[in-house]
Amino acid sequence: MQNQLPTAEQVRRLQLLQGVDAGVFTLAVFSVIEAYIRDCLGGDADQNTSFPNLVNMFRDLHGHHGYKENNLFRNIKRIHGCTNSVRHNFGNLSVEEANGAVYLLRDLASLFRLPNQDGIAVLTRRLDSWDARKSPAETAVELEKANREIERLSKLNGNMAEKAALFDERQKELERLEIQLKAVQADYDLQLERNKKDKEKIDELRQKKHLAEEESRKSQKELRAQLAELSDAKDYIENLSRMVSYTRTRYDYEQGLVRLTAEQESIVRQVNFGRDFLVKGSAGTGKSLVLLKTLEKLLLDNEGRLFQERESVALITFSRSLEKYNRYVARLMDIRASSAPDDAGSGKAGDMIMTSESFLGRILRDAFPGVKPVYGSARCLEDTPVIKENPLGSEIWAELDRFILPGFVSRDEYCGEGKQGIKRTGMRKPLAPGARAKVWEAVEAIFSEWEKREAQPVPYLTYRLLRKIDGGEYSVPESLQVDYLFVDEAQDLTAASLRVLRLATRKSMILAGDSDQSVFQPGFTWSRAGIDVGGSTRTLHINFRSTDQINSIAERYRALIAGCDTDNVPRTFRMGPPVELHENKSQEESFRQMADTVRMCVKSLGYEPENICLIAPKKAQLEKLQNLLKDELDLDCAPVNAQDFDFAKPRIVRLATPQSCKGLDFPVVLFYLDHRAGFLYDFEESVFDKMNRNMVYTALTRSIELLHVFMPESVSDGPLGDIKKLLKGES
Repeated sequence: MQNQLPTAEQVRRLQLLQGVDAGVFTLAVFSVIEAYIRDCLGGDADQNTSFPNLVNMFRDLHGHHGYKENNLFRNIKRIHGCTNSVRHNFGNLSVEEANGAVYLLRDLASLFRLPNQDGIAVLTRRLDSWDARKSPAETAVELEKANREIERLSKLNGNMAEKAALFDERQKELERLEIQLKAVQADYDLQLERNKKDKEKIDELRQKKHLAEEESRKSQKELRAQLAELSDAKDYIENLSRMVSYTRTRYDYEQGLVRLTAEQESIVRQVNFGRDFLVKGSAGTGKSLVLLKTLEKLLLDNEGRLFQERESVALITFSRSLEKYNRYVARLMDIRASSAPDDAGSGKAGDMIMTSESFLGRILRDAFPGVKPVYGSARCLEDTPVIKENPLGSEIWAELDRFILPGFVSRDEYCGEGKQGIKRTGMRKPLAPGARAKVWEAVEAIFSEWEKREAQPVPYLTYRLLRKIDGGEYSVPESLQVDYLFVDEAQDLTAASLRVLRLATRKSMILAGDSDQSVFQPGFTWSRAGIDVGGSTRTLHINFRSTDQINSIAERYRALIAGCDTDNVPRTFRMGPPVELHENKSQEESFRQMADTVRMCVKSLGYEPENICLIAPKKAQLEKLQNLLKDELDLDCAPVNAQDFDFAKPRIVRLATPQSCKGLDFPVVLFYLDHRAGFLYDFEESVFDKMNRNMVYTALTRSIELLHVFMPESVSDGPLGDIKKLLKGES
């Protein structure tokens, strides 16, 4: 593509404009981009072709459709839309938006080899603050105004998304009538030419044209009146578009930086592969990225020595959804070990990533041949006196599932043998002195019954495995061990599971975790798991995922969690739209509003469906949302923890529970919450409350750019009531 635009003179004029007026400068940048695209398209476009259509045509004819390129075109269309206020009303834009326009011009110049790139590079000097990940401060005054307007309009109107859809519908109807009227007028001119000698026919045509014009103008007048009444929806969308365009462009810029931040790089350098190492940090601080980069460093530093055994390195995750996500990110990063032999698979890091369930499953099957490991309930002996009459009653199952099995608690520890037994951290039902031996009698009866079965619960098999290892009856074979084991979201693995993993690791474990996102176990300690990270723990302090607005709400909420990790106080540097709260009378009303918001995100804000995640507490609720989006918007949805889910698959709205979304992030999160998690009732109230709050915090922190929370009006206290008060500015 031989193109001489932009010229040196055009670039020089941009340099002179920069810093004078952000709005005029941004408009000028897009004029240069449009001139370049029109020149490339030549006769394929005319003066009536809209800018978005120009970009689409250019992409189809000259693009290569890569991930970075698609993001570039999407952001060019987004930020160009924000210049309408400058074009039509001589409105102003912020320096941050002007910086975004420069970044897009720079990327366009780089990807398509535009001339005068040295001059364009001069324009990018103001991006230094983005490079250093600094907050916009005074450069974003106009964006702050836009945010305040979004908040004002959102509070005045119950459902801005519904009004925005109505505005869009009326606007398209007006455009249709205008096109229809032009067609009538063009047809009249044509018929007039054909019948210019037939006066009677001309009179008839003139009358028809007049009636059609009158009818059209009347309809247009009515539509304009309706649009005027919906002007707040127009203002809301325009301001929201500005915010998401800015934060998306800056986020893409940050993601495009080839280096880690100084903090992240420092931690990667400090990892000592000769001992266990823990990376801590709140949501969004990049723990998973640091883990992957540390894996990459290990592979590059040890080429020729690793992969002597197929499983010498592994990265494990707590959930299937996080496993798939880490595989997806590893593919994007193209992490590989170039010297891996043929029998080590492709040598890509994705081939070494698996769930903890998969990794542990191989060891359990080796230790207990003929036994089928199963998940889920395995209650037994419930009608026998030993179970019915134990001091805990039916809560014996909670004692097993929440305390004894995950903590690998032995009889001696539990019963105390003449001294006080191990503290039952977090368990709801207290035990009277001397009652523990009676409880343990029931526990041993359950164990004996399970051992008779071909299918045995995985938590019990893990417990039984550690007993065998401690008794010298089994050791993890070399073929199932790894030299180095990387563990993501380690806080949600049980102490028993982590202890087995440590025994299956020859050299060291590199772990990433955040105790304030744990939703499954109280009272966890690394020493209980047989892992020593004393002196080898580092904390990340900068949130790269979320905007200032999302992080502020999330961290103010986390501060309300009793015993929260005060070392984890992340900083952010990217502005975004305000977090919005929607209160409704019923679940159906909330779901309808969520569907309206999805429509707004796709139709008005230009998000792709795969950028959106709907989070709700129950699987049944997600299924209702899935059906609603299909029926109302013809959009497909998929749960992120489904067996066949693929993060790379486009045009699929993501669905998740607060548990299955852990470790993931999405540009848009619509979060519905209406009750506390029932599966935590086994714990005492303080622990139950803390873990519910951890779950809410986890869901809040999944969003990169746009976060909307939907709740029933009736919610007023507890973990849900507190987030409502925060979002309403009442605390």
